[in-house]
Amino acid sequence: MASFKLSVAVAICAAIFVVILAIAAYFDPTIRVLHVFEAVPYAVAGVLCLRRNKVGYVLAAVSGGFWLWMAGFRTSFIRNGFERVAMLARTGTVDRVDILIAAPAALATGGLVLFSLFGYLRLPDKSWRDILTLLAASVLVPVFFIAIFWAFAPRYLGLFHGILKLSPRARARGLEGRRGEKWAGASRRPPFQATH
Repeated sequence: MASFKLSVAVAICAAIFVVILAIAAYFDPTIRVLHVFEAVPYAVAGVLCLRRNKVGYVLAAVSGGFWLWMAGFRTSFIRNGFERVAMLARTGTVDRVDILIAAPAALATGGLVLFSLFGYLRLPDKSWRDILTLLAASVLVPVFFIAIFWAFAPRYLGLFHGILKLSPRARARGLEGRRGEKWAGASRRPPFQATH
């Protein structure tokens, strides 16, 4: 029964995150297609976890972890989101709802990682071969996300600067913001942040 509850928790976290992706796409229409594709691994992971499939737990953990890494270490999106939560608690208002959503997004993806880890550990049919699934997902999930960024929002490829060896032309295109600003370090605008 505890294992089923963990599977439901993963599915709920995945559903919450997909809703947050939809809200972010509402604020910034230029990322709607990106977010449709970005939602796919989370939705698939939620469904697979409800079926208590090992691949679902791995997919949930790697996808959630990848988003946390991107939004927490490659940008200041999560920190800024929690700053908006503190602002809302102090003043009763918030200046940027499009950034506020980073806080529940971080909690949802953190839940994905945590609940999928514990859900996997409760499975009766664990095997050493599951490490291969984890390794494959650790490569394929980032490749999938980089591919959808490249296809639908190349201006955000700057998030991967220093990780990818981009050609000078692709680097210039990917690091150039829509208003011509250059991104550097943690000041890069995340792909889930609206512009007004």
